[in-house]
Amino acid sequence: MPSIRAQAYHNLSLMLSAGVPIIKSLHTAVSGLRGDLAKSFLAVAKNVSRGNSLAASMAKHPKVFPQLDVMLIEAAETSGNLPDCLQRLAEWHEFRQSLKRILGSGMMLPMLVFHAAAFIVPFPAWFLGHMSSSQYLLQVASTLAVLYVPAAVIWAIVRLTPKTGLLRRLLDGFILKIPLVGRAFRQLALSRYCRVFHMLYKAGIPITQCTEFAAEATGNVVFAGWLKGATDSAKAGHSVSDGFSRQLPIEFRDAWQVGEESGQLDNVTERLAKMAADSSKILFAEVSQWLPRIIYFFICLWLIKSIFALWSTISFNRLSGGY
Repeated sequence: MPSIRAQAYHNLSLMLSAGVPIIKSLHTAVSGLRGDLAKSFLAVAKNVSRGNSLAASMAKHPKVFPQLDVMLIEAAETSGNLPDCLQRLAEWHEFRQSLKRILGSGMMLPMLVFHAAAFIVPFPAWFLGHMSSSQYLLQVASTLAVLYVPAAVIWAIVRLTPKTGLLRRLLDGFILKIPLVGRAFRQLALSRYCRVFHMLYKAGIPITQCTEFAAEATGNVVFAGWLKGATDSAKAGHSVSDGFSRQLPIEFRDAWQVGEESGQLDNVTERLAKMAADSSKILFAEVSQWLPRIIYFFICLWLIKSIFALWSTISFNRLSGGY
């Protein structure tokens, strides 16, 4: 199922390409939307009908329309290439949604099993009277805390701390070093960088702004740091590829350099974005296959340990009772 936002952008692109006036296109695109997205599209249509630009109208709803969307649409309105820009944004949001689906579908069953195990594993000991109800609930809570406490910490670091802060940098650096997961996030960050750069570059935005905003779109502070030199190099009048960190794949740096030298940077970055996206999808699919297996393995170990502990308690009680 496509992303609702992606579908709205796609429909809007098709209608504008067919010559439908923008206000009517916006009202038509609202059909099928719901919640804040639907309300925001209606508000945007109202503002556009008053003579405001589409980008300026969208900028009034920053919680719904990301800065990237507004920046690209503003450039597209200036260049007169709005339908193509909206289609690229639709592909961008669909790409993001597809990754969420891959991870979500792979983790749904393991999470259900983990929650069920938290209640089931200590149940025999409670049922046989070897632990009180309060001890049983404490055991369940402590088991669930293994999942929810780290998740809460990560959420707090991502949402509440500065994006360039020490905690965020430590978290992002740690993620990049996790086997398989780190490779998947590296390819994802690389795809985001190339895709956002390509969209901005095609829209006619200055290359220094393209590299700067594309680096922010990677979603990883450490990885963005490896790309920061590209902006500095472009500002100094040198090629973008001269500023790339040696931490980045050599094939990526070489391909980018060829694109600059041949004048085909827009085509090269589009291909790089697609290749990195395909690679990240494959790697995330592997993560979604292996992570459940690891979770099941630890649940089995925990279950075996609990069975032996319960058996030892029963045996000890029998011996103490003279059996």
